[in-house]
Amino acid sequence: MSIAKRQHYVPRCLLKHFCADCQTISVTDLQKNATYQTNITNVAQEKHFYDLKTINGDISLEEMFSNLEGKVAPIIDKIVTTESISWFSDEDFQILEDFILCQFYRTRKSVNFVRRVLLSDNVPLFDHFNAKGEKVKTIYTKDINIDDNVSRVMAYNVLHHMEHNDIVRNAIASMEWLLIKAPESRHFVISDSPAVLGSKKHPSEYKGEHAGFELPDAQIMLPISSKLTLMLFANQLVDKIKNELLLVMMRGIPVEISDIYKSSITGCAYSSPDELVDLLNKIQKSNAERFIYEQV
Repeated sequence: MSIAKRQHYVPRCLLKHFCADCQTISVTDLQKNATYQTNITNVAQEKHFYDLKTINGDISLEEMFSNLEGKVAPIIDKIVTTESISWFSDEDFQILEDFILCQFYRTRKSVNFVRRVLLSDNVPLFDHFNAKGEKVKTIYTKDINIDDNVSRVMAYNVLHHMEHNDIVRNAIASMEWLLIKAPESRHFVISDSPAVLGSKKHPSEYKGEHAGFELPDAQIMLPISSKLTLMLFANQLVDKIKNELLLVMMRGIPVEISDIYKSSITGCAYSSPDELVDLLNKIQKSNAERFIYEQV
């Protein structure tokens, strides 16, 4: 099987839903302060981005990510078509959880962040052992040249760790899902780092570099089309809201169940006010490494 040279860190199966014709997208380059239109083939990609040189030889992660995208693409297509997640099976949730987790660590932003960390401290990378199994040396970041390849290898090591971290996996698996729909005259944007992890207690950390998946008020957002955004909320946060609502009802106080609460129960899309679209787009733009993508 031949490996593609152009390797997308935001897959085309996601980007196409931000195009009126499934091909042409508007790109804003924050670094150059310029906006232009191009085919989605040309955006959120780099040549050989998943081709790595490691101590065990040359490897490519392109096939692994392509296989995941092949599973998630029909799920995203159906969400966009039905504007609902009520039909999700356990397998659908699992695939989307895997996809969302990957989107945190497979981007250029993630690689650049890892590189900054490696260059800022003398970080231990791996140990050398002799034939007797005794550790003879620890290799630190100061001992090697921290180039782009090393940064990519380390970023994917972080992803591998997160994929097999029970705390992280359980935290995501226990989250409550909400599908948000933009008003007719509005649309959502997506960036080159579209999965955003945040916390209300740490609003300045919406960039996903500090807030943890296991925080009691953790929230994840991922735009999946120009009209729809997926939101995940920590189970503890939702339980608190439900308990407060239950207390009010037990006291005999009339209460109107909000549309957003109904949507979280039914799985149908919540019709967002303009203010929420503005907030989610602002968060998406602040999380970008360099590029913003949106419908022409």
